[in-house]
Amino acid sequence: MSTRIDSYALSDVGLQRDNNEDAYEAVQEAALYIVADGMGGHASGHVASQMAVKSIREYVTVRAQTPDHAFTFPVPGRYGPPERLLSNAIQWANERLFIESMKEREYEGMGTTVVCAMDFKNVMVMGHVGDSRIYRYRHGKFEQITRDHSLLNHYIDQGKITSKEEIDSFANGNVIVRALGLKDYVDPEITVIGKEPDDYYLLCTDGLTDLVDDWIIANVLDGNGEHLEQACDALVRLANEAGGKDNCTVMILHVVADLSSSSAPETDDLDEPSEPTPTSVKAMDDADISDSDPAVALDETESSAEDEEPWEQDEVTPINIPAMESEDL
Repeated sequence: MSTRIDSYALSDVGLQRDNNEDAYEAVQEAALYIVADGMGGHASGHVASQMAVKSIREYVTVRAQTPDHAFTFPVPGRYGPPERLLSNAIQWANERLFIESMKEREYEGMGTTVVCAMDFKNVMVMGHVGDSRIYRYRHGKFEQITRDHSLLNHYIDQGKITSKEEIDSFANGNVIVRALGLKDYVDPEITVIGKEPDDYYLLCTDGLTDLVDDWIIANVLDGNGEHLEQACDALVRLANEAGGKDNCTVMILHVVADLSSSSAPETDDLDEPSEPTPTSVKAMDDADISDSDPAVALDETESSAEDEEPWEQDEVTPINIPAMESEDL
C-alpha cells in the first residue's frame, strides 16, 4: 500500500534558558526529518545544531545526487544503500562541525546531538548520535527506537552499573559520550524498521523526555494523533509545566495510507532536488560552512563501501511501553 508522511514540529526555549539551541527541519522532497540539540554555551550551541541540520540536508539532497558521488566514510558491511546514505550524511555533518570549531575560537567545544528519520520504500531508516530520541507509537504501544549514547548506558554496557537502584541514583544521567562536532570522527547508530499505515514517530530532544514520562507522551499521541499540531503543543506545554528547564523540540511523523498517489519519494529518484523550505529557524548559510576539507579516512576496523554486502532489512526490537488505560490515570 502506498503511504505518505504527514509531519508537524514545534520548538520552545523553555522557562530557564535564554536561547534556544535546538534546531529541526522537515525536508519533504527527500522524505527526511531531522532534530538536533546543540551544546557549547553562548551562541555555539545554536550554531552547532543549525549547522548539523543544514549539512545533513545538503548531503542527502545535493551531494549524494551528483554523478561522481561516492560514500567515503566507514560503515558496517551489512549496511545497504539507504543506511550508507544516512550514516555518511551524519558523518559529513560531524566533519563540518569539527572543522568549524577548529577555525573559530568562539566555536571551540561546540557540539550537538542529532536524530534523523528517512522514509524509504516500506521502511523507516533512522540515525542518531547522542541522547535525543525517536519513539514509535503503533496499535497502542509506545516504543523507544533509539538508545541514548549516555554515560549511564556506557557504564551499564561495561557492567559497572547492574541494579535498578544504581541506575536510579546515578548522578550524571545527562552526560553523553557521543555527539557531533567534538571529534573528527563519529559513529552514528543506524536503525531500519518496517513502517505501517497509522504509525506515529516522535523525534524529540531531552527537554521533553527528561521531564515528561513516556506513558504521558503515549497518551498525548493516542488522544491527539489526528491533530499533529495539537499533539506537539500539548507535549511542549507539559514540559514547561514540569519546570521547562531546557529547550524542548518535538516532531511528529504520521504514516498515512495514500490511495491517490505513489509512495513517498525515494532517495535514488531525487535527481534535481529543489531548495527545501526549513520548518525551523533558517539554517546556516553556505558561506558559513567550509566544503574544501577532505573527508575522514576510513577506519581500519570498518568496511569500505566496496566491501559491503547487499542490503537486507534488519528489524530492531524496540522497547515496548504500553499506553496507560484511562483507569490507570
